Amino acid sequence: MTNQYFNEFSEQQQAEYQKYTEEHWDSGLVRQSVTRWNALDNVEKKALMADGERITLAILQSIPLGERSPRVQQLIAEWHAYINRFYDCTLEIFAELGIMYREDERFFAFYESFHPALPIFLSRAIAIYTGGDSEQHKHQ
Repeated sequence: MTNQYFNEFSEQQQAEYQKYTEEHWDSGLVRQSVTRWNALDNVEKKALMADGERITLAILQSIPLGERSPRVQQLIAEWHAYINRFYDCTLEIFAELGIMYREDERFFAFYESFHPALPIFLSRAIAIYTGGDSEQHKHQ
């Protein structure tokens, strides 16, 4: 099965993204991600990408439920576990990733290609999941 959205980068794209991420984020996490990715065979890589697309599409379909819904928060937990398959992603790092989904134009465009509301929805849902949403603290 071919993924509609989640596909491997070309070697050139991978090199460009790796250089950029090492310059802007924790280079150790970038190396960890590259090492874990390179340890996978082609079947495992395709399965991992398919899993990412499956979770993302499930989140997309759950937008009408709202960011705080138990179903969405369960899917965000799945997304966090998925990201952890690439590198050790603490809640703090995951919160930053959520911010990046709405503030980095490349991430925003990627998630917007699924649906115009997805980048903001995903960012807010991650903020709730990680405890960084002030509205969540008002309700506790």
